[in-house]
Amino acid sequence: MRATSVLPDELRREGARLFDVSMWCLGRDVRCPEGNLLLRRGLVRHARPEGVEGQSAYSMDMQGAGRLVLWGFGVLCECGEAVFVARDGFSPRLLEATPPKSAFRAQELGPWREPATAEQNRDARVVLVSLAGWLAGHEEWVARELGTGWRRTCLEARGKASPVAADALAAAWRRLGSRIGALDSGLNACLAPVSGA
Repeated sequence: MRATSVLPDELRREGARLFDVSMWCLGRDVRCPEGNLLLRRGLVRHARPEGVEGQSAYSMDMQGAGRLVLWGFGVLCECGEAVFVARDGFSPRLLEATPPKSAFRAQELGPWREPATAEQNRDARVVLVSLAGWLAGHEEWVARELGTGWRRTCLEARGKASPVAADALAAAWRRLGSRIGALDSGLNACLAPVSGA
């Protein structure tokens, strides 16, 4: 891993695969026959006004740790810095300023930059760990509310194989969040030498 990269390639690829699946599932949760699951979970819908291009947003406070905003094109975490993770990858982007609440397209989020310093990379990883925890918590909540059948239905409707089973999505996010968090813990088990007897 380069000193200026947020994640090793392996973790970024794994995150991108999981994120693609989760973004699909969140979109299906909005259309759940039993009611919009994002609203049931307590997120607030910011509807796209008639005649305005883009996608509606869903937002929520993250237990005193900032705010999370979801669109079909990505997720914004305002936890200190405003960090956007586009749907088409798992690469955090630092926004120059907090975007307007009326943003309905990625272009409306304002200027952004890639994390470039060790501190910015650490901050971005903290956001990715929070996002992974929120996505895992959402999957656990969906399973409690509807059982695993709903998530299986979502993945079947996707039209391509999922990298993870419906009932393993929450655990996959917990595991990925732990692995990302370990990058800054000083105890990276993947890189630690194996000692023999």
